[in-house]
Amino acid sequence: MNVEILFLAYKPLLYKYLGLLFTKDIDFEDFKQEGELALLELLKRYDPQKGELSSYLKKSLYYTLLRIRTRLRYEEEYVEELGEIEVYKEDAQEEKIIDFSGLSKREKEIVMLVYFNKLSIRKTAKILGLSPSSVKVYKKRAINKLRFWCKI
Repeated sequence: MNVEILFLAYKPLLYKYLGLLFTKDIDFEDFKQEGELALLELLKRYDPQKGELSSYLKKSLYYTLLRIRTRLRYEEEYVEELGEIEVYKEDAQEEKIIDFSGLSKREKEIVMLVYFNKLSIRKTAKILGLSPSSVKVYKKRAINKLRFWCKI
């Protein structure tokens, strides 16, 4: 079946769930856009051999939107705060300023969760909807960029 037609047919279900799950601490437009992309992705991944489309979408879309909401809440609270942070080196008694503006949004998220919130790689991956190996790759890139720029 055509994905575009199915998308239009299941858009009311998406908006129902968006209304149920929306909270004021996230941007509705971001939530809606992410939800629409998630619906398209779920429609593309649907396998008719595994069951009925409507029951698959009801459950999958709901839980996908919950994960998106959690990620958007996190981004609103923490990522925008990550700009420049002062780091004190005890041995040299000198102050260094580390500029995080050169990191990608995803790298900032991972640095914030792993180093500042002290979360494990696995928990970080779950929050961001990534695999643990992806989190490790982003973390390594971020650290390499920071070492290069800040000479730490």
